[in-house]
Amino acid sequence: MATVANGVIGALSVTASKDDKSTQGAGGRVLMIVNRGAGSERLEDEFTGRGWQVRMTGVPAGDLDACIGGITDFLAAPDSPDRAVLLGYGAAGSAAMEVADRHPERVAAVVVVGSPSDGSPASGDSAPDLLCPVLVLSTAAPETVIPALVPFLTDLDRQAGEAGAHLKAPARLPVLTPAIFNDPDALRQWRELGPIHRVNASGMATSWLLTGHEATTTTLAGPGLTGDAEITAGFRLQSADPALAHQGELDLITIEGQEHARLRRLIERHLTPRRVEALRPRIQRETDALLDAIPAHEVIDLLPTFAYPLPVAVLCELFGVPEQDRGYIHEWILERLVSPPPKAHSDIDDYLRALIAARKNRPSDDLLGWVVEAERDGLSEEDLISAARFLMVNGHRAPTTVLASGVAALLRRGQWKRLVDDPTLIVTAVEELLRLITPFPVGIARHVTVPIDVEGTPIPKGDLLSASLVAANRDPSFFTDPDLLDIERASNPHLSFGHGHHHCLGAELARAQTQIAIGTLARRFPDMELARDSQSLHYRQSSVRYLLGLPVVLEPDRPRRPATGV
Repeated sequence: MATVANGVIGALSVTASKDDKSTQGAGGRVLMIVNRGAGSERLEDEFTGRGWQVRMTGVPAGDLDACIGGITDFLAAPDSPDRAVLLGYGAAGSAAMEVADRHPERVAAVVVVGSPSDGSPASGDSAPDLLCPVLVLSTAAPETVIPALVPFLTDLDRQAGEAGAHLKAPARLPVLTPAIFNDPDALRQWRELGPIHRVNASGMATSWLLTGHEATTTTLAGPGLTGDAEITAGFRLQSADPALAHQGELDLITIEGQEHARLRRLIERHLTPRRVEALRPRIQRETDALLDAIPAHEVIDLLPTFAYPLPVAVLCELFGVPEQDRGYIHEWILERLVSPPPKAHSDIDDYLRALIAARKNRPSDDLLGWVVEAERDGLSEEDLISAARFLMVNGHRAPTTVLASGVAALLRRGQWKRLVDDPTLIVTAVEELLRLITPFPVGIARHVTVPIDVEGTPIPKGDLLSASLVAANRDPSFFTDPDLLDIERASNPHLSFGHGHHHCLGAELARAQTQIAIGTLARRFPDMELARDSQSLHYRQSSVRYLLGLPVVLEPDRPRRPATGV
């Protein structure tokens, strides 16, 4: 018996990395067999003969976490393929599905081979909501596995061909995957072929992808789009299960369109640029406090010591969270929020409700206090709770990403000294980092409510449309030398905060804290340097590309240069 669960068709890349010689000989088609089982040699012979590169690996089978770690280590090896089909025998199949969920950019499909008694899912079980196809086979017998696997993998090849063929490119491009969302070179090829492309991927919510700056701004500002689609961060349709539909980090900005507009109006009235400016001294205080606690002369990871906690501290300042409760907010945002809903959300609404009640009795100089005082009897408490949760969920990832990746980029690209020598460049430097890093590479999917035309391409009513902000932010029609980090770039109409009705509500707050954070690092630690070769920095590429670690030394043991500014 076989069960196929089709998520986004993450078909194999049809181009191989130039540096990955191990995959080029097989045309980039790699089948990774995890833990040999009955008939695995026959599988190897069969698919090697069909032009696939077949790799075998053994991982600990008795412990799921150890099995997951073994597969992850294999994929992390220097000679590992960019993407592969994972075929797991027994419990290794469950581990393969978990790896595919955690690292969707590395897994093209999952095949589970074995019976329920050996720890693998049963063929009738519902497969997890992965971004790639899943094939579950309840027997390991080669005479059953091979006839089921051949059409499954053939279909992957077919869909990869269709995804490349519709672009009319001289060479087929990789299909749209989380890794491609963050790949400027691949997206440049798409942009050069035209400003909009149909995405032919079964199960993917977005039907069209904008890749040009002008097409993106013009289309997203038009009246023919609404953001009322309930779309998760992986661009899957939101679950119909109410228990899984609660807003959380795994389903960013998934609220219904009218509620989204209502909450936007509520926040926009009170989170003004003037009030963000008034928060700067508090942000500076939190920045200094965190840096004071970091050992300056030893190797430290700037992510957990600074880039993660600072945005949380800023949110606490914004909402007036008492000092004794900040550990709770830190835990909720950085630890519990990454778990699937509703686990992360059982108590946060009650906590916010208590903060609002306190503001009704005693005014306070924070966002909750401003709203309570201004709205008075017209206040919708539930709307304010939703708005606060909305900002907490979405107000930490982008600043963390830009801060960490921005510091790494400045140090790796020789721009740190320029900023140290001229602190007045901090405003243009942050805008340039926002453009080059693009913390959210793809904009929110919109429903097309009336037929529209995008530079000669008709888009029918009912389709979904999204924009590659990475491609728009590197459009040479708008940015000279778009791949160059130029912290003095004067004209910088980047789209990192979106455009139109879904322009980021917290844009000014994100700008303020990033300017203060990087500016303070440059002032206090002008000689800061990466603790190891920059090529060893590792990024997680999914709907957001972010660093997994940033080892630095704030004050290396050598004579310190004189300070150049305040």
